[in-house]
Amino acid sequence: MRALITGSSGFVGQALMRRLSANGHAVRGFSRSGGADTLAGDLLDPASIRAALAGFQPDVVYNLAAETDLKGPPKNGYAANTVGVRNLLEAVTDAPSVTRVIWMSSQLVNRPGHAPASDTDYDPQGGYGASKAEGERLVRAADGGGRTWVIPRSTTIWGPGMSEHYAGVLRLIRRGLYFHVGRRPRWKSYSYIDTLASQLEALGTAPADRVHGLTLYLADSPPIDLRAWSDAFAGHFGRRIATLPEPVARALGLAGDLMARLGLPAPLTSRRLHNMMTDYVYDTAPIDRIHGPPTISMQEGVRRTADWLDEATGAAPQKEAAAR
Repeated sequence: MRALITGSSGFVGQALMRRLSANGHAVRGFSRSGGADTLAGDLLDPASIRAALAGFQPDVVYNLAAETDLKGPPKNGYAANTVGVRNLLEAVTDAPSVTRVIWMSSQLVNRPGHAPASDTDYDPQGGYGASKAEGERLVRAADGGGRTWVIPRSTTIWGPGMSEHYAGVLRLIRRGLYFHVGRRPRWKSYSYIDTLASQLEALGTAPADRVHGLTLYLADSPPIDLRAWSDAFAGHFGRRIATLPEPVARALGLAGDLMARLGLPAPLTSRRLHNMMTDYVYDTAPIDRIHGPPTISMQEGVRRTADWLDEATGAAPQKEAAAR
C-alpha cells in the first residue's frame, strides 16, 4: 500500500504513520507544518492537496485531518471538516493513482445515548459533531469521488500520547480527585490507540468489496466498564476511587456549571457528568469481521498508558514510594 495521511501530526495520524511504516507500506503525511516524511499542505488549500497527490501518487488516502473543539473554539470554524472534505473529494476525483479513501468521522455525529436508525440518521453533538455529519453527507453525495470509500467513526481514543483533554482524567485519578458515580457499570466503546491504528490499516488493505460504502465504528471489543477501566488506572497509581451517590454528583455538576459561566476551572459540569453516566456501546462486529478481534487487552493498554504518563511527568518515583 502507498498511503497518504492527512492530519498526520495528530495523535491518530502519528500512530498510523508508525504502524504503516513498520509494516513495510510506503507512507507520507500531509499537514500544515510538514516535516520528515510529511508533505506541507492544508485541506483548505486545494492546490497543496493536488500537489501532494500528484507528487507522491498514493493509491490509498486516509483523511484524518479535522478541526476539533478539544482546545476551545476551532480557528477556522470546522472548515476542514466540510470545505476541506469537499476540496479533497474534488482532488481525488482527478488523481488517477488513488483507488481508495478512508474518511475518518466521529461518534459525535450522534449525541451519546442516541441510537441511530441508519447510517444517515444524525443527531449531532455540538458544532464539531454537526461538521462531521456534514462531511459524511458530502462523501456520500459524491460517492467518495468515484473511488472505493469507507467512513469509520472514531470513539474516545486513549493510550500513550493521548491528548491532555483525556489525559487530564488520568491525572485526576492519580491525584485521588476522581470519583465513581453510583455503583452500576458504565459501559463504553473506547478505542486503544494501537488497536485503532491496526483497524485503520485493515481498512486500507482489505479487498475493496469488503469495505466499499461502509460506515462503521472503530472501537475495542468487548466494550469496557468505565468503573473497571478507572479502577485499573487507580491500582497502577496506588489509589482507590471513592463512589459518590448520584444526587451528590448532580449537585456538584450544577456547581461546576456556575463556575464555568464565571470563567473558573470546573472539574465537573452537568454535561461531563451526563457523558460519564451515559452508556454508549457500538456494534463492532463489522470492523471485527474485517480486522479480527483486538489483540491488546484493556489491562495491557492501561499498563502501557499509565507507564507513559508516569514517564512523561516524572511521577514514577512518587508512585513507587506510595507503594512502599
